[in-house]
Amino acid sequence: MEREKVGYNTFMTPNVTVRWHNPALLDHLIRIRQPWNRLTRRIVGAVLARYLPNPRGMLIEIGAGGGQLREWLTPELTAIATHTEPSEPFVEAFRQRYPDATVLQADAEKLPVASESVSGVLALCVFDTLSNLAAVRTELHRVLTPGGVVIHFLDLATSPDSLFPELIAGGELPLTNFARDPGLLSVLTNSQKSLLPVADDFDEILAIRWDAFTQFVGTLAMANQPIVAELGPYANLHRPGGFDPDRLAMEFMAASADPDRLRSLNKALLSLTLTAYQLGREWPLRAVSSRKHLRTKLRAAFTAEYGFSVEFAGAVWAWELASPAEPLPSGATFLLRHAGRTMPRSTMGVPALPVEAVEGFTPVPSPREGARATTVEVFVARRVVG
Repeated sequence: MEREKVGYNTFMTPNVTVRWHNPALLDHLIRIRQPWNRLTRRIVGAVLARYLPNPRGMLIEIGAGGGQLREWLTPELTAIATHTEPSEPFVEAFRQRYPDATVLQADAEKLPVASESVSGVLALCVFDTLSNLAAVRTELHRVLTPGGVVIHFLDLATSPDSLFPELIAGGELPLTNFARDPGLLSVLTNSQKSLLPVADDFDEILAIRWDAFTQFVGTLAMANQPIVAELGPYANLHRPGGFDPDRLAMEFMAASADPDRLRSLNKALLSLTLTAYQLGREWPLRAVSSRKHLRTKLRAAFTAEYGFSVEFAGAVWAWELASPAEPLPSGATFLLRHAGRTMPRSTMGVPALPVEAVEGFTPVPSPREGARATTVEVFVARRVVG
């Protein structure tokens, strides 16, 4: 299984502002997306064709980055699109890539357009990074015409920028998902496996109660147990002043993008967990899918109370036959890209709506061999009329 390395070792810094103003990140993301462009473009096109109002007025994109979403739009839509982006370096990169595009430097909380002047607000990998979703929702409601839509696409791994603070505020600590590490599972007994929480390959996080974790690690540290030093970013959380949420998110993603580092950290967390159970400690673990978490959060944010109606929230998938120019990896018969991971599968195996259903056609079953597929998380909310 390969996790898409969204540049975290190179581009992640504890300072979120610095992280999202590095133009080199844009080139990196282009390279990651390139092998899946045809399928992603088809999904984006199908969703926009189905949900954008007719007749179509002005479209505005928030958090446009370097213009990746524009690449997937039809000429009809690029002609009526205005792209906004808060980062000046990203705006300049966008303008260099698309000199004919209308690109404005603006924050999603304060868009430079009149009230009720926009028929659609588009976004790509934005809602999972926002620190104030409520303020952005209020602004989107202001600019949209009644019946206008917000359409958000997420084609990469979910950012930890908002998820981590929310879990921590709720008294939980996010851990890497060691419960699905195949190398570790292969050496566990059935009895040991039964102690682990139910999780799947695409649950990126195991969450544990903060107090349970820090108290146990603190006890082990006082006893000079060597396992504490192996816990990496979690080793000092029991100490006063030992917690920096931004650095924890950075270290989590850096470890997730490095197979050797991830295996070492997972091994330490698994050992800690088995020791906790052996000693009779309370150890409440649960699996968390960041995509499902974001989906639930968006459904709760865009309700009738705030003038919206959610029309779709879930994954859409598309497949194609592998070609000699883009063959499957050696030994793979079916390749799936989902939630920031690319892995061989025997079948699709994840809940997602076939793109043909969005297009209005009867879905065509994918073959069990020789195909590659991708999913895109899609969220659509319409401003209520009246």
